[in-house]
Amino acid sequence: MCILFQTLREVFSKPEVRNLDNSGKIEMATAFDTMWAIILALKEASIALSRSKTPLKYNVENVIGRDYVTSTIESKLRNVNFEGLTVIA
Repeated sequence: MCILFQTLREVFSKPEVRNLDNSGKIEMATAFDTMWAIILALKEASIALSRSKTPLKYNVENVIGRDYVTSTIESKLRNVNFEGLTVIA
């Protein structure tokens, strides 16, 4: 089993990240926070879809081509509220 997500501390302890200049570290931290914001939005979309009249499984099996799933995910991405985990000192 591959673990895809790590803590920010684990990411910054890797030599290839630790050796980045400040600009690179800020970019890495921003990417990390962006990833988490997307994950949170997709989680909210998954919850919303599971409670809807057309859950994701139904949509994939029976409604290919309609945009209900896409519009739900897009809505959650646009409305995600996440301040971030990163503190740049």
